[in-house]
Amino acid sequence: MNNKLHTTLIAIFTAAMLSCSAVFSYEDCIIASDGKLTNIKIEDNTIVDICPLITIMNEKNILVVHPLKTGQTKVCILKNDKEIIDFEVNVKDHETTVEEVEGLEILTLDAPDEPMEIDEPPLLEEGKEYNG
Repeated sequence: MNNKLHTTLIAIFTAAMLSCSAVFSYEDCIIASDGKLTNIKIEDNTIVDICPLITIMNEKNILVVHPLKTGQTKVCILKNDKEIIDFEVNVKDHETTVEEVEGLEILTLDAPDEPMEIDEPPLLEEGKEYNG
C-alpha cells in the first residue's frame, strides 16, 4: 500500500474516531414487558425515539428507547390491548432514566461500567511507513 493512501486511510479513521467520541453521552435502553406492547405515543418525539424490537416469536413485548437530545418527555403505551401505561423518560447528558412502572423492566444497553476516554490514534508523518 503506498504511503499517500495509507496516510489518507489513517486520517479518515482518526476523523471517524473523533466523531464517535460522544458515544456514551446518552444511554439506549430496553423496556421489556410480560405482555404485548403496542400504540406507542411520545409527548415530545424530538427527545427520544421508541421502537418495538421484532423477535422471531413476534411477541411484541420489547421496546428500544433511543435518546435523541437532553430533556424530559412522557410516554404512553398500550399493554395487552387493554391497559394504558404512562411513564416519564428523562435524558440527561450522561444518563437516561425511565420511570419505573410495575410490569415493565428497564435495561440499559450501552452504558459503560465506568467513564472512559478514547485516545486519539497517532498520526504518521509524511513519508514514514506504518509498522504496526
